[in-house]
Amino acid sequence: MPVNKIVPTNLKQLREERGIQQKFVAEYIGVSANYYCQIENGRRSLPTKYLPKIREFFGVTLDEIFFEYEIANCDSSKTA
Repeated sequence: MPVNKIVPTNLKQLREERGIQQKFVAEYIGVSANYYCQIENGRRSLPTKYLPKIREFFGVTLDEIFFEYEIANCDSSKTA
């Protein structure tokens, strides 16, 4: 997955796993629902000033926002 899509994808996944609407995340971090929607859809980047609130809201680490975790699912039989 391209690096510029990891954060929006992770944010959307975190929100959907918890069954939360975008407007509640937006309200918590102090932006409009439209603005937050654009972050999740990759049309805007996530400003760093919102990171503490995002982490607090979802109860996650920065790693869970910025990185993919598919590496742990690699198939060891394919290694040379």
